[in-house]
Amino acid sequence: MKFIIGDPTDHALCTALKHEFLRCDDAFQSFAASAEHMIRNGEARRNAYRTYNAYAWFLHHLYEFMLGAVKRDRLDTASLPSDLADKYLHSYIQRVLTKRRDAILDGTAPSWENHISAYPERAPLDVASEWRRQRNVISGHVSIERSKLRLTSFYERNHMYVYILYYDCKGFWGRPQDEFPDLDEITAFSVMIKEKTGAPA
Repeated sequence: MKFIIGDPTDHALCTALKHEFLRCDDAFQSFAASAEHMIRNGEARRNAYRTYNAYAWFLHHLYEFMLGAVKRDRLDTASLPSDLADKYLHSYIQRVLTKRRDAILDGTAPSWENHISAYPERAPLDVASEWRRQRNVISGHVSIERSKLRLTSFYERNHMYVYILYYDCKGFWGRPQDEFPDLDEITAFSVMIKEKTGAPA
């Protein structure tokens, strides 16, 4: 469905995007806490299981958020074929990578930023397709591949790219607010029993 910025469809998409990014941020915070626990307490199976799950949720929610962002950029809610989605995601990763490098080179990067050598000029061409594959197997579908697909290898090769994309998005979508955002029916959800109003007699 085509839409324009500011119309009801755009509002609904922005609400879903905000919700998805908050989920992504929650998953990343869980991953960071679990990874720290693993580092401090060792690689026991339960620690690995919890850290794996948290990272899988982070990858899943960031991927879904980015697909929603593509829809907003295109002003069209239609889903994209996987190869085109991969191209969009790779271009977003490359853009934030270039932005980081440029800030380091022109002296505007924060004092805590890594050295330029930490960031290659080009993101790997397969980073988005590999991310999609990981997301599908580790959290999207129950598959016989899951027990053999090495999330550790993805983390070692690609975490930096996924993280800088997440960090860049957080600047807008995860901006702290004094009051939690109104997400329509998402934040209206309740398990409390309430008196029905206007029910037929």
